[in-house]
Amino acid sequence: MCQSKSHGHGQAHGHHHHGHDHHHGPESTRREALRRIGKAGLVLAAAGSPWGSPVRAIADDQHPVGVGPASDRLFDLKRVAEGIYAAIARPTAMLNCNAAVVVNKDHVLVVDTHSKPSAARALIQQIRAEVTELPVRYVVDSHLHGDHAMGNEAYPEAFGPSVETISSVKTREWLEKLGLPRLRASLEPLPRQIADFRARLEASTDESRRAVLKAQIEGLEAYLKEMTPPRVTLPTMTFERRLVLHRGGREVHLMFLGRAHTAGDVVAYIPSERTIATGDLMHGLLPYMGDGFPDEWPATLRALEALDFDRVIPGHGAVQEGKSVLAEFRGYVEEVNEKVADGVERGRPLDELQKSVTPGTLRSLADAGARRRLERELGALFTLEKPEDQVVDGVAGNVREVFTYYTERKGQAELPTR
Repeated sequence: MCQSKSHGHGQAHGHHHHGHDHHHGPESTRREALRRIGKAGLVLAAAGSPWGSPVRAIADDQHPVGVGPASDRLFDLKRVAEGIYAAIARPTAMLNCNAAVVVNKDHVLVVDTHSKPSAARALIQQIRAEVTELPVRYVVDSHLHGDHAMGNEAYPEAFGPSVETISSVKTREWLEKLGLPRLRASLEPLPRQIADFRARLEASTDESRRAVLKAQIEGLEAYLKEMTPPRVTLPTMTFERRLVLHRGGREVHLMFLGRAHTAGDVVAYIPSERTIATGDLMHGLLPYMGDGFPDEWPATLRALEALDFDRVIPGHGAVQEGKSVLAEFRGYVEEVNEKVADGVERGRPLDELQKSVTPGTLRSLADAGARRRLERELGALFTLEKPEDQVVDGVAGNVREVFTYYTERKGQAELPTR
C-alpha cells in the first residue's frame, strides 16, 4: 500500500500550468523493451525509463562488458561547488539515478532517491562517511519515475519522521496513481528474466560472460526480494510552481518550469553556487519520452536555460559545465518532435517514420563531438561495447513515444489512467 504522512503544501508562486493529456501506460513500452531485448540483446533501460529496468541483457553473439561485482558503494561522490556534491550512479543490475547532495549549516538536502530503498541507504552511508554526519532534512523527488523515487522510505527511516519529501503537485498525484501499478509491472517479468539468465549461465563456458550473468542474477534477485511486497512512499510536501527553502544559510529554489519529461518535473537551483540539479528534465543521454510532452518540452528547456548557472547535476550521466549539453539536448527534443509531428499530420505510419528519423538524419546528432560524448555517456552508464547501437535504438524508441503522444495521448486527460 502507499505510505504517506500528511500532505503538506509549500508556498505556491505564480500560476500552475493545467493541461489535458493522457498517459499511454507502461504496457506498450514493456512490450517494445522485450522485443528489442530479443532482437538485439541490448537492455533497454534508456535513462529515465518509466520504472527500474535491468541495465543490459546479453545476446548469444555479443561479448559482455558487465555490471561488475556487487558493491555497497553504488555512487561516486564528486564535489561540484561549495557544499554541493553529485552522487553519480555506478552501473548496477537495476538502473539508479544520480543524486544531488546539498550540505547546509545544520542539515542536508538530497535530490532523488533511486530505484530502491537499499540504494538510498547506500548513499546515506557514503554521505556520512565521505561528506558529513549532518542529518538529511529534505528530500526532493524530481519526478515520479521509479529510478528516482523508490528509495523515499529510506530517509525517514534513517533520520526520523521530521524528514520532508518534497515534489510538485503533479508528481505526487502521478506517483499516487501510478506508483504501485508500475512497480508491480516492473516486478512481474523478473522471474522469467532470472530464469533466462540462469539458463544462459549454465550453457556458457566463457568466464567473463559467466561473471556478468552471475552479477545480473544476483542484482535482479535482490531487487525482486527487496521490492516484494510492492510499496510506495509518497511526498509529504508539494508545491505548484516554486518553493524556496531559506534554511541553512543559503537559498535552495525548487522550481516547476513547465511540462516536459513528465507533467511535474522539478529542478533544484542553488543561485549562490550557480548550480542546478535537473532530474531527467535534461541530462547527457537520450531522453525517455513516453510520459512526456514533446511539444512543450523545448519551451521548458528554454526556461531552464534562462537561469543563471554554470554547473549541472543531471539525472543520469556526468556532471556538466556550462549549458552546451543543455542546448544539444533541447535541439534533439525539438527536432524529433517536429519531424514526428509533421509525419503524423501527413498521415505517415510509425514504421515509416522510424526508418526516416534516425541518428544519421538528425541535425542535432550530426556533430561528431556531441555524438562521441553521447556514446561515451551511454557506454559508461550501461557498460556497453557498442553504445552506437543504443543510440539507434534510443532514437527509434523516441520516435515511437512521440508518435504515440500525437496519435493517442495528446488532448486526453492529463492524469494517466494506468
